[in-house]
Amino acid sequence: MATPDRQTQGTVVKPSVFASADTPADEARRWLTNRFDEQAARGEPDALTPEQRLELAQLLSSAWWRAVFEDERSAETPAGAHSTPAAERTSALTCSDDNSDAGGADAGGADAGWAAAALLRRALPPAVRAASRLPGGGLILALYLRNLANEAWAMAWNHELLSVAIAASCDAARSSAGDGADDLDRLGWALLRFMEREFRVETALLTGRLETVAALAQVAVAEVEPIVAAVEELAPSVARDALLREASNEATYYRAVRDTAGVGKRLFSGDRSNADAELERVRASVDAASFNAMDASELRGHLAGIAALHAARGRDWLHVDEGRVRIIYPFGIRTTGQDDPISVVATLRRQALTLRAQGGTLGGLPVTDVRGRLELSDVWQGTDDLGRGYRGVTILLGDLSLEHPGAEAPLEVVQTRVQLSHLGNHTIVFEIALRDVPAHRVAQAIHLATPVFGDLREIADVLRMRTTSGRTVSGLPEVVGALLAEIRGLLDATGDAIDGSQLAAREGSFGVMATIVAASRQGPGGRAQLAHANELLELWGIQPLLHPLPSGAASAADWALYDLDSVRTWSLLHLNNELLASNSNVTLLASFGSPDYAVREVESYIEFAHSLHGMYQGWQDTIRTHVETVSRLLRAAVAVVPRPATGASPDDADNRGRRAAAIAELDDLVSDIERAELELQAFIQSCDAIMLFIDSPGIVTSPPLRTDLDTILDSNGYPRLRDGFTHAVRDVLGTRLQPLLEVVHGRMAQAYAAESARLERDRLDAETEANERTDRLFDVLGIVFTVIGFSGLASVLQAGHPDWDGGVAWWLVVAIIVLAAGSGALLSFLPGLRARHPRRRNGSKP
Repeated sequence: MATPDRQTQGTVVKPSVFASADTPADEARRWLTNRFDEQAARGEPDALTPEQRLELAQLLSSAWWRAVFEDERSAETPAGAHSTPAAERTSALTCSDDNSDAGGADAGGADAGWAAAALLRRALPPAVRAASRLPGGGLILALYLRNLANEAWAMAWNHELLSVAIAASCDAARSSAGDGADDLDRLGWALLRFMEREFRVETALLTGRLETVAALAQVAVAEVEPIVAAVEELAPSVARDALLREASNEATYYRAVRDTAGVGKRLFSGDRSNADAELERVRASVDAASFNAMDASELRGHLAGIAALHAARGRDWLHVDEGRVRIIYPFGIRTTGQDDPISVVATLRRQALTLRAQGGTLGGLPVTDVRGRLELSDVWQGTDDLGRGYRGVTILLGDLSLEHPGAEAPLEVVQTRVQLSHLGNHTIVFEIALRDVPAHRVAQAIHLATPVFGDLREIADVLRMRTTSGRTVSGLPEVVGALLAEIRGLLDATGDAIDGSQLAAREGSFGVMATIVAASRQGPGGRAQLAHANELLELWGIQPLLHPLPSGAASAADWALYDLDSVRTWSLLHLNNELLASNSNVTLLASFGSPDYAVREVESYIEFAHSLHGMYQGWQDTIRTHVETVSRLLRAAVAVVPRPATGASPDDADNRGRRAAAIAELDDLVSDIERAELELQAFIQSCDAIMLFIDSPGIVTSPPLRTDLDTILDSNGYPRLRDGFTHAVRDVLGTRLQPLLEVVHGRMAQAYAAESARLERDRLDAETEANERTDRLFDVLGIVFTVIGFSGLASVLQAGHPDWDGGVAWWLVVAIIVLAAGSGALLSFLPGLRARHPRRRNGSKP
């Protein structure tokens, strides 16, 4: 049976033209392309120009959004767009997403974002105005943009660019709508703008705080339900049914999020009443809706998390009486040349002292104190042969506050510091005190470390993080990025001992350390204090302390679903009745019967172990940089080595000239490669010294402390870090790069030797030719004087001359004798001259 279709300018609009979220929308794309082309062909007002259609073709493709989110391409219109034939430009809108051009030139992340936003604001309003002149065109474009925005939403957590696109389109639709605006078009644009509410709910979910999720989901429901009611009042049609389906699904989705979050919120507040009926009602409404596969899976996740909370309402839950959470972001500073971690730390200390004296900030946080030591106990006393030890500088910064606006007290106060170590294992540390907090508050404190926490600036009206100066930040990841950027800037600003251009700070993987020194079990009948740390493993709510922290929240209270079957614990010598559990990024330390100084000593071990991840990452960067440097030099060497001209002899003047010109440059390249190899060897020796020091007993003051340090290093995967680095060094020096370097060195030496031999041969040939000319001259002189001899002299004296008197004859005799003596001396010197310059012909040796 045929479905009633909507008539638009004499054409039939199929149901598939009205795009649905998270489903293919090729039919809508083709319909819009054809209508825009027809408008241009008829010369209608507000018809898109060829250039505008080209820009729209870029925006209406997932490839463009993917390129923007990956910061690989700029969103600017490609060069030469205005000279593209019209047929090619309009056909770009009809191509599939997989084949469409992402467009744009390469640019940095910030520049790409600005360029993309500018293109969205420029290209979308004309398309909205053109679509508004088509019966039903506004609704079709609004649903298609909603489909595209949902597809782009799946590529990134950042909502900023999507919000720009939605605002540009909806604002243009509102300004172009007249008194007779189509109700379906108006409601379609309202549903597109509703996505801004959806973004806020997702941000709340990423914070892991159910009270915020419940509040913002209620706001979303209050906004989408009037849209559903307005659509239901319209006359039935294909367009109305498509819009009603999309709006109704959104209302059902956010009602389910609101209601499940509400159940969890009541449980966290201590209300353990039965909510089975409420959860079943939510399940029934979800099952009755026609959700796509993605939305249905998300709702199943929300329901599963809250159902797990609800199922545990009769169990004993964890309550932390006293403890703390430290979130550790390790980083390494890659040094080259004569720089070393000690000089780096000294330089940064001077810069930080200057900032403090001037009332400046570091990463947007005020510098409150600069201490010439790490916050450690006296168990760390050893140094290596280069004077390096686990000591350094601590830069204390202003606190961060997580709060509900208008509340009397903050939810969390986050203390911040930067620790710079002489060993090179630097850290940014955030510390949160835990005092009389239930299990979910511990989970929320740990969740602050997740890289995808959500941009709190989107929901600053209900939840925000602020500095002591009142500046709002998006979360801890933003603070870490700002601190690393400014530390790099401080190094780049120095020109004395350190070349900042050769230093790079890089964020390492984060680590979380949770310490519990007193805890209770909270049951339906009340609270009882725990006597032994191992009892923590029996309590519900311990999951976030024993499970690796994922990169983002999968659903409401997803930590309630963590699987703890693979939890591993370790024993320590230095604490009493302790519990040490560790995984890839979370470490739990609990001891209820040990003195505070002993607990803090072990905490320093755990912090040290987490900090090594950043140091090794910096080392790996240095190895990679070395390989890239040598690769660049080898490519330059290949380009420099001359090749004989086609059909020419290697000894031709042209080839000889090219080889001669290459010799000097090859000399420099060989020197650069050798220097790079020496720098790598020096760097590896320095790293080996640090690794030996970390493994040595002298790093701490007693053997039992060394045993505990080894245990903690093993629990945090230090052997894997060390082995990975040593394998990388072996791969670079022993199995791949070194043989290639030896071959290149050999070929360079051969080319150099061949060219040097040719130059020497040319010099000797020139000398031989000069010697031959001298020999011919002396041979002639010898023959002349041999023929004339003294007999000729006697004949001259006997014959005389009528005009000569006696004096003239004798003077003539003297002159001939002198000339003969000089010739004789010259002839006697000739054999010695020949001995010193023997003749060499055709390059043969004497």
